[in-house]
Amino acid sequence: MKIFNNIREFFWPLLEKSQIPEPKQISPEEITVSSTHIEKTLEYAINCYEAENERKKTVEGKSSLFIGTISVITSVIIGATSVLVKINDYNITISFIVLLLFVLTVYMTRTVWFSIKALERKSYHTLSINDFLISDSDETYYRKIISEITNKVRKNSIVINGKVDNMTMAQEYFKRAIVIVALYSFVILLLFLSKSGIDFSRHFQKCIALLNRIELNGWNTIILYVLAITSFLLSIKALMRKNK
Repeated sequence: MKIFNNIREFFWPLLEKSQIPEPKQISPEEITVSSTHIEKTLEYAINCYEAENERKKTVEGKSSLFIGTISVITSVIIGATSVLVKINDYNITISFIVLLLFVLTVYMTRTVWFSIKALERKSYHTLSINDFLISDSDETYYRKIISEITNKVRKNSIVINGKVDNMTMAQEYFKRAIVIVALYSFVILLLFLSKSGIDFSRHFQKCIALLNRIELNGWNTIILYVLAITSFLLSIKALMRKNK
């Protein structure tokens, strides 16, 4: 069963559904930071809020980039396929190109779908000047602001995590679409070469004959052994660095 899930995930990744817990709200009384560190804690809280806000902007920026890139790729490929279908007779190559176009359209549609979901407007709690207009003593003032910022960051993190999940899914389908584009381009290249009248069998035989003329002497064998050992040692060194 796991094998089938892995195969399905390879061609059609799905977003795992899970129950999102309600973020725990913190009250000013629960903030037990000493008065000597209270101002620094407020600074940390504001930095966390700004970091979450930047994360949101990054996710939305990537999603917009996916939509723009896919629009260009789709226009070019659909135009190229339309021309090929018109100027060529119906054959297995054209059928395969149309099939690739269909698969590409499905992947790109999924990419755009998740990108749009990442750009959806959702409940987002912003920090405004009114949050700082509190008439309390110094320590109580700081604790109330810290609790307010912390609660907003916790609520916003759920929204941003949802955007990240959608952007991740858009990225997964975009990678698969890129593979289809590469395969599509390779098929177009083969179609062009076949139309140009190139004799593949003759060129293949020449390559085989050229390889057969290569003679291995003692020095060539030593050089090959040295290269193999060097490559092996470099691989071990790279693995050791990675494990550190």
